[in-house]
Amino acid sequence: MGIDIYEEGRKIGQLTGEMFCTLQIVKKLKEMGFTVKQVLQTIELPENAVTRVFDGKEDIRKIAEDTVNKQIAENGGKIPEERDFIKWVENVLEYFTPPLDKEELIPLKKPQRLTCEQWAQYTPYENKLELFDGQALADLRERENMIIALVYNIGLEHFIKILPKESKTILKELLNEQ
Repeated sequence: MGIDIYEEGRKIGQLTGEMFCTLQIVKKLKEMGFTVKQVLQTIELPENAVTRVFDGKEDIRKIAEDTVNKQIAENGGKIPEERDFIKWVENVLEYFTPPLDKEELIPLKKPQRLTCEQWAQYTPYENKLELFDGQALADLRERENMIIALVYNIGLEHFIKILPKESKTILKELLNEQ
């Protein structure tokens, strides 16, 4: 049983350390002029943690500990799955690297073929599909790129055809609002 406690402590320590590093990145983004909204669109973190970093009144290590403890509590006392932190940081850095001649994919009514280059640009790092705490892929940007590539490939007409009726109604309402 001592091994389980040791392993649990190691995992919590690792998650807290990674959260601390992540929140340090948030602090740097704030210094670069980013808003809370921009940070939340870039990095998937609890809004409360980002807001606390932006307030600057608390130690970042304390915010990291509180955030991890809250995630554990919200997960029924279970420690959330570990993330590949280096991969996550690479994804964040990629967000700030201007895309090199990245072709914009524009989904049309009918399906369109993808090239290998387009597929490589629009799919996750090393084409690995992952699930982290109920979130597909490592971040919002990866999910958006993947969805665009898939809808581009099957076409809008087929995409709408496979949506459940309730989703079609909601989509129509959202489109009418814009």
